[in-house]
Amino acid sequence: MNDFSGKNIVVTGAASGIGAAVVRRTLELGAQVIGLDINQATGESVGNAKGGQFYHCDVSDVASWEETTSMLSHRLDAIDHLHLNAGIQIAPPEAPLAEYQFSAMHLARYKKMTGVNIDGVVYGLHHLLPLMRAGGSIVVTGSLAGVTPYDVDPLYAMTKHAVTGLVRSLKRELGERQLRINALCPAGIDTGIIPQAQRTQDAVFMTPDNVADEVLMLFTVQDSGATWAKVRDSKPAWIIQPPGQKKRSN
Repeated sequence: MNDFSGKNIVVTGAASGIGAAVVRRTLELGAQVIGLDINQATGESVGNAKGGQFYHCDVSDVASWEETTSMLSHRLDAIDHLHLNAGIQIAPPEAPLAEYQFSAMHLARYKKMTGVNIDGVVYGLHHLLPLMRAGGSIVVTGSLAGVTPYDVDPLYAMTKHAVTGLVRSLKRELGERQLRINALCPAGIDTGIIPQAQRTQDAVFMTPDNVADEVLMLFTVQDSGATWAKVRDSKPAWIIQPPGQKKRSN
């Protein structure tokens, strides 16, 4: 594992799941970490552990981002690594799977999900790119549903396909600013957004800690604009090439 001593790291969706695991891992490795989340109480318990910091941020709200950006600009000289991780599905986890279907869409739920999953990435990049240090890196939490069909929650899949397209398309522009960006697209992870109806006896989910280790790996790779699939704890993430692009030779 790389040494992150002295590095400034910002993580969204830091109160639980992958984000909380990334906060813990990077703090253990010596980084200065600021966690952002809408969940104040849980976020503080995670972000303030072992010297980290937590701040409330609604990633779907421009005003919240403006306030957060002002705070970060006063507390950090620059951001070395940014993890845009916050994400939700179209329905709450206790809802039956029928409520995840396109035909059951509620406008309020749709706007909330696109606000977190798409706007949260776009607004985060818009506000925090000016604070990034040259040579720094960004990891966006996508989903395997962003590169393959996911008929359980089609609209969630749509948001993750949008994120994949954005990351793949930013390589050149961010490279001109000496920044790298990659998307980590995992399969099912044991987090709070998994529909309870999918937690069957035969279901196997990856651990947030294992996926967090992949995030830390992507902070340091020289690849950019890549989509990394992760399907099980025992198999490292690998790059899925977009259609029409030649496979990279090792």
